[in-house]
Amino acid sequence: MKFYRRLKSIKAMSFDLDDTLYDNYPVVRRAEAWMHMHLRSQYPHITHLDESGWLQLKRHVIHQQPSLIHDVSAIRVACLTALFLRHGYSEQDAKSVAHRIFTQVLAVRSDFIVPENTFAVLSRLADKIPLIAVTNGNVDTDKIGLTPYFSAVIKPGNGLRMKPYPDLFSLAAKQLDVSPQNILHVGDHLKSDVAGAVTNGFMAAWFNDQQKSLMTSNKATHLPDIEITHLDELTSLL
Repeated sequence: MKFYRRLKSIKAMSFDLDDTLYDNYPVVRRAEAWMHMHLRSQYPHITHLDESGWLQLKRHVIHQQPSLIHDVSAIRVACLTALFLRHGYSEQDAKSVAHRIFTQVLAVRSDFIVPENTFAVLSRLADKIPLIAVTNGNVDTDKIGLTPYFSAVIKPGNGLRMKPYPDLFSLAAKQLDVSPQNILHVGDHLKSDVAGAVTNGFMAAWFNDQQKSLMTSNKATHLPDIEITHLDELTSLL
């Protein structure tokens, strides 16, 4: 554990989810692969896009509907809807198929096992202070068993912008009923988590289990309060 600033009294903690409490990369890749396999097998009449094609479609959809940029679920549904509209589906049918496929993709995306150590750490922390989840993602925390450890799970969408914007941090402080300066936000991302926390008055714990260098990263715009490599280290702060 490295300390960059003296910590204030910690009265609550907020947690990023993806790549902080579990390794998210293989989970998302598996869900992406499942979606493409499903489209090929169940809808062989549509043109199947490669990674570049999906990126172009996503950019087009966001250009048409800029507000979607803060809602990964809505973007996915909108992209699928646009794909089926291109192939002659009515708007109603395209939306119906898109929502059905997205529900299945989300189920696959949320079908993994969280490390036992994560549950153990959260349990020890939750015995002492309130915890809240603040995520830019769309994982189903009920399905992966994390919901009981948090007073709430806050996600962007419906007018709420992603981290590092203030929206999720402000809502977290309000729901916890704790001053931001007494909340330690824990996350792996130097921009959305560290910069987001610091600029919104939270303390920041950078979860760096990949041995990245804070001093050489081009994403490091703000200094965290502390840097940890294992979640267990958090329990020594209380």
